[in-house]
Amino acid sequence: MQQEATIALFQYWNRLRGGRPAPLRSEIEPADIKRLLADTFILEADGRDEAIFRLASTRLCAVYGRELKGFAFPSLWRARDHKMI
Repeated sequence: MQQEATIALFQYWNRLRGGRPAPLRSEIEPADIKRLLADTFILEADGRDEAIFRLASTRLCAVYGRELKGFAFPSLWRARDHKMI
């Protein structure tokens, strides 16, 4: 993690979750991370345990030139890298 925004979001996430794998959805307050939201995305596992974009920020979608919601996260990389991702 080299980006300031990534580090700040990771610290926020860790503060909320404590010793749990993840914080509860109800614990996340978008106002607390408002300056980070433009660079934020949320993934969820589909029925095949594949990571799918549940939400992608407008900035991230602009970088890729398309709406990413519903797309597989590994699809952003070459097929040979999917397993590693």
